Amino acid sequence: MGTGQYFAQAAPEDRRRRRCACLSLQILRQGGVFPLNGRYQDVYRAPAGAKHAVLLLHGILSAPQYFDFLLPEIPANWAVSGILLEGHGGRPVALGRTRMAVWQKQAEEALCDLMQHYPHIVIAAHSMGTLFAVRLALKYPDRISGMLLLGVPVYAHLTAFGACGALLCAAGYRPVKAPRLCAMRNAFSISPDWNPLHYLGWIPRYRELFAEIAHMRGCYRRLTVPSAAYQSARDEFVSLRSLETLQQSQAIRLHVLRHASHFYYPADEQARILCTWRRMLRMVSGKRCQATD
Repeated sequence: MGTGQYFAQAAPEDRRRRRCACLSLQILRQGGVFPLNGRYQDVYRAPAGAKHAVLLLHGILSAPQYFDFLLPEIPANWAVSGILLEGHGGRPVALGRTRMAVWQKQAEEALCDLMQHYPHIVIAAHSMGTLFAVRLALKYPDRISGMLLLGVPVYAHLTAFGACGALLCAAGYRPVKAPRLCAMRNAFSISPDWNPLHYLGWIPRYRELFAEIAHMRGCYRRLTVPSAAYQSARDEFVSLRSLETLQQSQAIRLHVLRHASHFYYPADEQARILCTWRRMLRMVSGKRCQATD
């Protein structure tokens, strides 16, 4: 499917506030000044007669556009819903004024919206979004057919590269020849802001995130929805300690990407993810799914 064919469609009036225009399928753009809120928005597509749907759940500071590389693989007769979590896609102060409970409610409302119309639902989630995905899979195990989980934060850490990269993103720096930094910057949906006071509201948001990480740590064993998880060996924010816990889940087929980071996937490793993604979608289309290679 060509990129020009992939547009968000009109939604029912009571959902219109959560729906947006078209998708950008370009992940790594180089140079220039990062636009304010220009390309971070909800994603929605609802083909007539669709029986399958994909729910996209992004991580903290990110946006549904993080999943652009997955979108061309989704069949044209599938519905797609990717919500931009409250406080994202705007200025730093907006993030500080919301709460994780609001994000969790948004994710559940999006899933319930899909469940009203589509019998088969697949979730693709990244980072914090995987916590929401697993929580939903435990609550609605019979309504979710499969999950692709990227960078599951069972245990968090912060590398020097991650700290420096986050500061550069906050300052609006756009690297030209550094793929990992470029991927991080493109995933960062918050507008640049040099005022450190505007980031104070992030402290309670990250405290909530760390509390949720700890809470979910004991939940993976109970997961029954067939899932594929990809963890990155060079992840700046997710510790490889996470592997031990994820391996305990019978529902998760676990993969480790040797050269990927939290946001960046080299072409060959991205191809591995896409292979699993295509296989999962085919299996769900055939009304069956299993943890995939």
